[in-house]
Amino acid sequence: MGVLGNIKYWFLNMFGKIKALIAKLWEAAKPFIKEVLSQAAQQAWESLQELLIEAAQYVATQGLPTDEAKRIAFKEYMLSKAKKEVEQLKDSELNMLREMAVAIVKKINA
Repeated sequence: MGVLGNIKYWFLNMFGKIKALIAKLWEAAKPFIKEVLSQAAQQAWESLQELLIEAAQYVATQGLPTDEAKRIAFKEYMLSKAKKEVEQLKDSELNMLREMAVAIVKKINA
């Protein structure tokens, strides 16, 4: 196996570990999520976990100066990728989902 094969193997292995970590964190957060978020937000989290984390990672790399700018960028990214699901959510629910995705990204990058 050459260098490219080793890189591909490493990447696939890391991606599998990240998915396992996300699943573990999701299981731990389920009771909290069911208590706080509406049914629409719960469904969005279940169907959009990977996209939420992708959006949080995208915003983290933008170097935005304020939390408000980060919230706006996160919402715009999500709207561009999953318009139908995001439009059903209240701003407070979207912010809660964003915070959960950011926490997971921080855990992954730690």
